[in-house]
Amino acid sequence: MDRSNLQTTLQSCGVNCGSRCQLRFQIRDDQIQWVETDNSHNSDELPQMRACACGRATAHWLSCKERLNTPLKRTGPRGSGQFAPISWDEALDEMATQLQRIVSTYGNEAIFFPFGTGLENAGKSPLERVVNLYGGHLDYYSDYSSCQLQSATMALYGDDGYSSGSSFDQLAHSDLLVMFGSTPLETRQGGASLGFQLTRLREQAKREGRSLSVISIDPRHTDALTEADDEWIPIRPGTDAAFVAGTVHELIAAGLVDEQFLAHYCIGFDEDTLPASAPAHSSYRSYVMGEGPDATVKTPEWAARITGCPAHRIRAFAHRLGRAQRAFITQGWGPQRSEYGEQTARAICLLALATGNFGLPGTNSGTREPIFASTPALPDAGENPVTTAIPPFLWTEAVARGPELTAHSHGVRGKERLDVPIKMIINHGGNCITNQHADINAVHDILADESLCEYIVGCDIVLNDSARYADLLLPDLALAEQENLVMGGNIDQLSLLRHGGALPGDLHERRSSWNIARGLAERLGVLDAFEGASRESRERLSERLGSAEFPEPAPSLDELPANHECRAPRPTLGPAYEAFRADPQAHPLPTPSGKVEIYSEQLARLADEAILPAGQAISPLPCYIPALEGPEGPGAADFPLQFITYHGHQSVHSNFAQLDIVQSVLPSRLLVNPVDAARFGVEDGQPLVVENRRGALVARARITPRIMPGVVALPNGAWHDADMAGSRLDWGGCANTLTSLSPSPLSKGNAHNSCQVRLRQLTDEERREGRERGYEL
Repeated sequence: MDRSNLQTTLQSCGVNCGSRCQLRFQIRDDQIQWVETDNSHNSDELPQMRACACGRATAHWLSCKERLNTPLKRTGPRGSGQFAPISWDEALDEMATQLQRIVSTYGNEAIFFPFGTGLENAGKSPLERVVNLYGGHLDYYSDYSSCQLQSATMALYGDDGYSSGSSFDQLAHSDLLVMFGSTPLETRQGGASLGFQLTRLREQAKREGRSLSVISIDPRHTDALTEADDEWIPIRPGTDAAFVAGTVHELIAAGLVDEQFLAHYCIGFDEDTLPASAPAHSSYRSYVMGEGPDATVKTPEWAARITGCPAHRIRAFAHRLGRAQRAFITQGWGPQRSEYGEQTARAICLLALATGNFGLPGTNSGTREPIFASTPALPDAGENPVTTAIPPFLWTEAVARGPELTAHSHGVRGKERLDVPIKMIINHGGNCITNQHADINAVHDILADESLCEYIVGCDIVLNDSARYADLLLPDLALAEQENLVMGGNIDQLSLLRHGGALPGDLHERRSSWNIARGLAERLGVLDAFEGASRESRERLSERLGSAEFPEPAPSLDELPANHECRAPRPTLGPAYEAFRADPQAHPLPTPSGKVEIYSEQLARLADEAILPAGQAISPLPCYIPALEGPEGPGAADFPLQFITYHGHQSVHSNFAQLDIVQSVLPSRLLVNPVDAARFGVEDGQPLVVENRRGALVARARITPRIMPGVVALPNGAWHDADMAGSRLDWGGCANTLTSLSPSPLSKGNAHNSCQVRLRQLTDEERREGRERGYEL
């Protein structure tokens, strides 16, 4: 490797994985030669911020064939990808004219910025700040990541669960780690992130001669299982609450429930702690013991029929959990992305409560690890004068039938119902218009009707599937291409301020989003107010750098030159809800009762008041409710397989998914159990069709026992690639060709992992189509 005349430009990986791994661009003659990553000293307190395979492919991403280089105006049907280049003056004039037209015709509530993670590294979109200065826009609350979990922990603990869980530091005091759908070695791959922290803590336990076993409860075997006494307990998707009920039945029978904790700290596990408004026999114990309204005893045998996990394994798990000295119970975000994800999330938390593994060293609340505060490099969007907000997953509903969306039926906040439909979408740094949303075929039909959403602006780095639906496309600069200040990621196990240097090379007609927004602000007459934001941002970063997070001698912003960074260890956090456990009277929870609400009066009232689709329900208890497309769903005869997605190593959401160099090392494959492979005549590596009533995609099979029978799994993020005027068969293998637009009943969250499918062979006609589209079959 020729290292002569190389210069290193320090930069950050800028996608939404929660980390800000270090990228070291090796430059010669103003050209990127290759990308290296952190080579500094590695320690437990200051781990190396090493990038994963995707981060190391950043140079390929920046120069990929899908890169946007000039403003574009749509010339063909929406979704066709047919555009013509225009000048920046034409583009900004057009955007300003359309925005003014929409506001004057429908009002500011008709403008919407959909959820997107492309700006997660930097803050809110500067375009959103401009629109807020111009009167605001319809907002959203929550996110696609953990909408159901947030509602669940709000009901249980009175907070959204994002920052209240125990950090993995507590595993230094644990002897058992129970993970429901949690895969930190996949979802948190960065060198300073949780995957490597978990590995380090297990190595530390070995050195100390202490047991730290892992039990993974997941339809898929994961990389978290590395030791001989680790255990994989596969269960069907969406049946976690049934598994928990069967486990609690065994805990009660064996006398392993922490009765004192439940009586003193919780509402509704037993009849005598129910609120006065609750009817008799509505406690969780009554539900489990068959004394509730359904009169069904939730034995391990009952749970086995639903979950697919044998009853003896449920009993063994209950005894292992009940006899652990300190169990750390956690859940990923995959299980709660189901039709009754709120029930799933609450039920998993219940195991921590039932065994008293809560608020003590070595324990967790059952939620995911905490998200740290991270000051973004860009200013925030300022105050939005429009106070109306919807769940982020319901934007397609708001386009198609806006005024029909109400507070009681769709979770509208700020008013009883929407005044107008969404008429203008500004999609900055997101792929949730189609690719990362759901039921792409149905969304295509909604967006293709230009009488519904009248104008779509896209601002992005690459021409992804969502960008193909824009009427106007604006080419953004990537974080790594421009000088920037970046704080540590929200799950990095250290504090960081990095001053990245601008990369050399031809930027074509690309502009930074800040400069794009400045041009729009000038045309809308709000430029002076907009430019004040840069001063606010710098002041905020200066305050953060001068805080206790960066002990002396930390440099000031002016003293931190480009291509340099400042790091400091993060403080060790105590266990979740430690103060509440120590003194619940002095430190009550922010719930109505001040205690953990296993039975929720708020949800009981909502169950009576909410207007739900036929077949859906809300329960005050974390009980099991069968999903419409769960293993017991009515469509199982035609679509007998459960389809789930997971975060693979191939992409970060949809970022990097289209890069051949990544796919050559980490190809995307559909995981199929050998039992199902024999049933459907599938061979390893074979391309096959995965389909349901919403659509069909093509994926290559990987036959493996690491997925349970009756379930198939596909990494998320693959780019949708279909002839939308023809067969609509998705050759890109995008999972959301198959997923449903039907939301969960409580939070209205995306239920991607409640999905029934079947497998079949490609037809001769489909094979011809695939070859014509350039696929090797």
